[in-house]
Amino acid sequence: MSPAAAFRAVRRGVTSDTSVVVGVMLLQNVLRIVSSVILTRLLNAEAFAIVGIITSVMVTFALISDVGIIAFIVRHEKGIDRDFRDEVWTLKLVRGIALSILVAILAGPIAQFMEKPELQWPIAVAGLTSLIDGLGSMAPFNALRARRVKMMSSIDVGSQIVGLVISIICALIFRSFWAIILSTLLGQLLSVGVSYWLYPDSSQRFRFSKARAAELWQFSRFITGSTMLTLLITQGDKLVLARAFPLDMMGIYIIAAGLAVAPIGLVTAYAGRVLYPLYAEIFRESPEALRTKFYSVRMPQTLFYMFAAGGFIGCAHLVITLLYDPRYAGAAMYLQILSISTFFAAGNYAANEVMIAIGNTRFTFVTNLARLGYLAIVGWIAWSQLGPVGIVWAVGTVEFAAQVIAWIALRRHGFLNVSRELLFILVGLTGIAIGYSGEQAIMALFNIR
Repeated sequence: MSPAAAFRAVRRGVTSDTSVVVGVMLLQNVLRIVSSVILTRLLNAEAFAIVGIITSVMVTFALISDVGIIAFIVRHEKGIDRDFRDEVWTLKLVRGIALSILVAILAGPIAQFMEKPELQWPIAVAGLTSLIDGLGSMAPFNALRARRVKMMSSIDVGSQIVGLVISIICALIFRSFWAIILSTLLGQLLSVGVSYWLYPDSSQRFRFSKARAAELWQFSRFITGSTMLTLLITQGDKLVLARAFPLDMMGIYIIAAGLAVAPIGLVTAYAGRVLYPLYAEIFRESPEALRTKFYSVRMPQTLFYMFAAGGFIGCAHLVITLLYDPRYAGAAMYLQILSISTFFAAGNYAANEVMIAIGNTRFTFVTNLARLGYLAIVGWIAWSQLGPVGIVWAVGTVEFAAQVIAWIALRRHGFLNVSRELLFILVGLTGIAIGYSGEQAIMALFNIR
């Protein structure tokens, strides 16, 4: 191969959709960590606990009403039709308005139930995020359908940088949990503006359609049921621990949980922006080809992720020691436990996207049902034996239950390749061993405790 040809091959690899998504998500995770490190020095642990509780409340309302709009737009044959887009946007806006009103009405009772009445107004104000989200244009969804990954990624990075600056300024001014709440609202307003200013053909009109609403419900009925289960799976630990932990300890747990989900952000972005549009396109054009390409289109990326996720588990104590001051040292144990679930995330999300691409939306519901059952049984046993930390162990290992269901579904539909799945696990275990060895060597060399 000539030098010029080699250069072109490298350039194609670096600028591919997958490379862009991975690179952007790594950058976004760095920015997120930088934000966390700075804010923990400007705010106390109690502020993060309060924001974590409020976030759980907001996620609860969002998941209860989730109807899978993004997947509906990307998969639908009329996704680029103007009237279709307006009809779906109208449904999204109505949902956002209804959620904001509902949160405002229930903010008081929720705060009383959490035994923290001082959170009534913060919860009500945070409820505005639903309204703001509903105002956003559908243009980014069409960009996802068209696989304009580079444009979307550039916009996301720019928005996050501006959001980071806003959050630091708010923290310097307010020095309380209000800084995070207000910066979140301002950042979301920025995202809405960006969805109209930087995306082509982004204008929207109010156009309500009962027929479209019925079609969306027909498509999303299992997704809605699944997200209700997701609610219990992803927020149950915080709602339980909020009552069991004092605020300072809850704040430390929130810090660890935020770091633990950073790799999952990479997985969801790659699965949603690269794998799902690609799988859906392959299925539309040649359904049989999807079985041969299920692994091949993601093999290098999955191997890299498994090694990195394993390494992250292995050096969790070093990560906390280097990033945070001694007040947050307790987060290391929580981070290591919670990161176990990220180990299995790549395979689970890939399986979920291919199941939805072939029209098996029931899979997400069944998988979440397995997660919920695991949390109910293992969580109860772990709580009785270990106390609150037992809940952390149940949450940290819940993705293994989902992995088992994914393997069963992949085998039933002719996608499963056992040797490749075993290779993924082996690479991940190697990452854990190398991460732990590196952590011990660095801590011994620099006398870090």
